[in-house]
Amino acid sequence: MTQRIAVVGGGIAGLTLAALLDPSRFEVTIHEAQPERAVAGSALGLWGAARRVLRRIGALPETSFRPTAGALHRLDGRRLVSLHGPGPVLVDRPTLLAQLSSAVPSSVRRLTEEVTHPATLDADLIVGADGVRSRVRGLVEPSAAERVATSYVALRGIRCGTPGSGEVGEYWGGGRLCGIAPMPGDRTYWFTTHRSTLTEPFEVAQVLDEAREQFTSAAPVVRRLLDEAGPDTLATALWVAPRLASYARGRFVVIGDAAHAMLPNLGRGACSAIVDAATLADTVNSGGDLRRWQARRVPATQLARVGSAALMRTALATP
Repeated sequence: MTQRIAVVGGGIAGLTLAALLDPSRFEVTIHEAQPERAVAGSALGLWGAARRVLRRIGALPETSFRPTAGALHRLDGRRLVSLHGPGPVLVDRPTLLAQLSSAVPSSVRRLTEEVTHPATLDADLIVGADGVRSRVRGLVEPSAAERVATSYVALRGIRCGTPGSGEVGEYWGGGRLCGIAPMPGDRTYWFTTHRSTLTEPFEVAQVLDEAREQFTSAAPVVRRLLDEAGPDTLATALWVAPRLASYARGRFVVIGDAAHAMLPNLGRGACSAIVDAATLADTVNSGGDLRRWQARRVPATQLARVGSAALMRTALATP
């Protein structure tokens, strides 16, 4: 008998899962509230485990570009330490989502709708790939239903031109953080983070003005990137998921940010979502026990969630 699987959320985790579930065994439906958001976003870093999954399903964006890690600097630009070895492969989020979407079998139904009560879905397995605001998470662990606010605001942007080799890396200190990395196509990806009392929904211009004031003592390259940033810059509050001891309960499962949304400092958010989805698909396809699946995924991803928060605190506390 064919089982029905409802995937709540059509982002990176949801599309990866749908691409890997066996269409001969499962009727899969993706419920996505805002498919138009697939064209928005900046850059994502893909480490080896995530790239192997994407290569397996033919969804790895074609690029031979892999930036070096650069250096860690004080906010004013003084180098603290050189970071050796290659960093993750950087890809555009819209490009990655388009590749994943193309890898999803035509048998998968795609519904444009917001699922506010996932318990009412007519499915044998309901997978919450619905991000930090997840409605499914509360069905796995009621005490963890609500996302957790932080005091941080992030700006992200992509600009034309490649940064100088001495500019690549991260800039820490005084409650502020910036990162700069080259991207394919002679482009630069940059981000900043600072503490803020601004509340969503943001006006990008207002967040940029606040950041420019916060980063007046930063290295020239950081100030220049902020000065040149335009209305296409992304401004987001940083939210995290609460601690979860379990990712599965009954017919409900959470993956990706729904399970372990973390601060971006380790660059593991997208990678963890992809690996969650791939390992869950392998487990379900083989008729495996979800308890064994989560016994592998919970420790690794919760450690990354805690580690990213610790790294953020260290970066902002640097003199």
